[in-house]
Amino acid sequence: MNNNIVMEEKISRNMEKEKLQALKRIISTLSEEEAKKVVELCKNGEKTGYATLDKPWEKFYENKHKTDQFLNTTPYQGLVASNNDFGKEIAIEYFGSKVNFENLIKNIDIVAKSLEEYGIKKGDFVTICSTTTPEVVYLFYAISKMGAIANVISPFYSSDELISRINECDSKLVIMVDKFFPKFKDVLNKETKKNVVVLPMMNSTLLRFVSPKVKIDGKANEIGWKTFIADGAHRQDVPVDPYKNLKPQAMVYSSGTTGASKGILLSVDSFQKLVHAYGNSGFDTSRRQSVYQNIPPWHSTGLSLGINFPLSYGVKVCTDPRFDHDVFVKNVLKFKPEYILTNTSMYQGFTFDKSLKRLEGKSLKFLKYPVEGGEPLTNKDISSIEEVFSNHGSSAKLLNGYGECECGATVTTDITGYKFSNDASGIPLPSITTVGIFDDNFNELKYGERGNILVKTEIGMLEYYKRPIATQNFFYTDVNGENWSQTGDLGYMNKDGSLVVLGRKSDYSVIDGVKIFNFDIERAILSSNLVKLCEVQTHPDDDNKLVAHLVWENGIDALIKRHPERETEVLQRLQENILEQTKVEESVPYCFCIRDNFPSAQSGKRDINFVKHDIEGLIEVHPPKAKEKKLTK
Repeated sequence: MNNNIVMEEKISRNMEKEKLQALKRIISTLSEEEAKKVVELCKNGEKTGYATLDKPWEKFYENKHKTDQFLNTTPYQGLVASNNDFGKEIAIEYFGSKVNFENLIKNIDIVAKSLEEYGIKKGDFVTICSTTTPEVVYLFYAISKMGAIANVISPFYSSDELISRINECDSKLVIMVDKFFPKFKDVLNKETKKNVVVLPMMNSTLLRFVSPKVKIDGKANEIGWKTFIADGAHRQDVPVDPYKNLKPQAMVYSSGTTGASKGILLSVDSFQKLVHAYGNSGFDTSRRQSVYQNIPPWHSTGLSLGINFPLSYGVKVCTDPRFDHDVFVKNVLKFKPEYILTNTSMYQGFTFDKSLKRLEGKSLKFLKYPVEGGEPLTNKDISSIEEVFSNHGSSAKLLNGYGECECGATVTTDITGYKFSNDASGIPLPSITTVGIFDDNFNELKYGERGNILVKTEIGMLEYYKRPIATQNFFYTDVNGENWSQTGDLGYMNKDGSLVVLGRKSDYSVIDGVKIFNFDIERAILSSNLVKLCEVQTHPDDDNKLVAHLVWENGIDALIKRHPERETEVLQRLQENILEQTKVEESVPYCFCIRDNFPSAQSGKRDINFVKHDIEGLIEVHPPKAKEKKLTK
């Protein structure tokens, strides 16, 4: 490798540091002959085939408006500096209630005083367990103002899990929305050293007068929201805690798919550098626009992209926690947002007959940026949704993205003015993120080669809270001492710099001793144009048997309803397509569950656990006898 080092030194004078580091990392894994070729291509300014060295995505960000206004700020500082002169503009709209920026900032300062009254100081964790309400927005920024940390917990944990997460970070104050409080009331009352503030979900709306009230037990540790606010009214304004690099800001939690969920500690930079990057990516972030979003705050996407990003730029946040297709379409027509941020499946609501009738004579011309993520859509679905947009006056294209909480919510995103393939999830955010595909030995792979998705980002987590071994295992440190996040996903890079995410590395089945990635079967199924949605899992009672859960395309569904005897024929066609695509006989399912739709979990994502165990009406179909000998594996 000495010759490789010599080659690296010859061109180091004319190469930026980051590119030189990428070159050093790559050639350290190559033979001398291969390394010479890569170095020569670098010297000539040509593409090398390695995404982290070529960075082909950078060309899409050239000549974009650049701003540094949110760097070296906390979320509170950025929000106030950006919006202080626009106090009468609307910041939040929620169930008919409107909050302007003047009152938003005023309420944040009021909440900060109440937090201080209840003993919260810099570095303390404040637990929030609620959907996105205006009060949750006040809390997030008030916590930022005083230098505390928001511990945002999903209400769908068990009581023991919830208490464990509260106690792990020694949180002495819990704010819980009234809808969830009865479930946890008994276990929270046992925590006598903690104060529990019960927040009415409709506190900021006229619906508070007709909504059922949760009775506050004055003898327990329960406090009503109004009391909480009143108790801090006498205090002086809370001083603004200054920005500090990598200062903790919020903690969210992993999904727990690989064991017990872990606290993901995010810094102020996780939020502010994300705001900065999106502002420099070509999106129109001018004031007086609006976003309709219903991603809950216990997902980092909900906090970062659903709350902090739009409000920082003076974009109004319209929010509704309900994951309902009809409610979704009605709210889009009501709010007329330029941006939409929601789970992928919500967009299918635009194609339902009920929605099409609702859209008759209505315009969607206002819609510019419909952003989706979390689940795949078929090309046919994408075309159908975008056709509805077009038929109602909007030229908007569905914008996909990829991210995970550990990487600060966003890794890649579609951009404006260019359409990547429907299979891709966009390109890395400008300036702050690099994405590469690596084999199991951390050798970088070239375009089109499938492997592990690794991410080097400035907005990633600080750590898995109090889990040093898990943190160490999550990061890979390269020869330059740079940390890469191991996402646990498989995919590949296209030559244009866009990322194709195939699925979780852990999403596989072993059938007759052969390892099969379930997402490969799903992609083959969706490519058939027979199926709208699918999920492949092992049989709940037999790990050696695959079950394909299917939602037919409308035309196929109608055909089978008219001619039920043809269902076996259609399923056999599907099996033939899977075999043709995968070239592996063990990947062909013999068991099928036909569904009208897939149930959603409370997060809005598909409820995989329910789907796997719900095999009512299971159909077994064996494919026609193969015309050729067994395919080579």
